[in-house]
Formats: sequence, structure tokens, C-alpha cells
Amino acid sequence: MIVDGRMGYAQYVDRSSVAVQKYDPPNYQIAINVVSISFSNDYWRKHNTYVGGPYKVSNVRTSVFRYNWNHKLVSYLGRDGIWRDWDINRANSHADGDPLVPYTAETAFVAAYNMRFYNNAMGYNPVTKAKYRVINEGFYRTLGI
Repeated sequence: MIVDGRMGYAQYVDRSSVAVQKYDPPNYQIAINVVSISFSNDYWRKHNTYVGGPYKVSNVRTSVFRYNWNHKLVSYLGRDGIWRDWDINRANSHADGDPLVPYTAETAFVAAYNMRFYNNAMGYNPVTKAKYRVINEGFYRTLGI
């Protein structure tokens, strides 16, 4: 399941790697593997697409998330070992925010419990000054839920 991507690079979540580390409703902790893929720029220049071209796995890491169901809060364990809250009131882009966090966290929750965590939750994007749906419905359809 792709959770982030940009020119020549993508990150996928391995849903089969999900591991529930804490089940204490309304609190949960879940780990899941994220696979980083690099695509061939030479292939892009020749075909104007990455589809069907060569790629390589550049990294596999485990992301760990804490959830509070009652408050719809997600925290993630940074590479430095420090827990950070993910704020839904920030842009869901590379420019101001990190699109990897909510989509990876949501995929982990769905893979573990076959139910939506954010569902229809709305955040506020300070860049566009507008509310936005944290996880779009199309993503849930791709997850099959």
C-alpha cells in the first residue's frame, strides 16, 4: 500500500508486518514496516513514466504509532527515540507536514483491527486556510474498508 511518493521515490507499507504492541482501549500501540523504493530516472527520461521500470528497495524500517481512540490522537516514535504527536491541524504535504504519518498510522490501524481510526475526522490546513479530511475516502476504498 503506497503511503507517500514523489518523483522517483515512494514509500509503501507492508500490511502483513503489522504488530499490535499494546491493546488497552482507548489506547493502542501498533508497529508496521515501511519500505522505501527508488525508481530509475533513466527509465523515466526514456519512457516518461516509472511504470514497468526498474526499481530498488533503498530502506525498510519499522514505524511505531500510539493511538488514543477517544481523542483521535496519534503519536509516532521518531528515529531519535522520542515520541511526537501528529497534529491534524497542519498541512498534509511535504512542504508543511509529513503525509507519511497519517496514512501509515491509518493503514496500521486498519490492518490490525479492520476498522477506521480517523474515519471522517477533519483537520485544518494553515497553508490553504481550509479544513480538510485527514484520510480521504479513496484511501479507505483502496484499503478495502
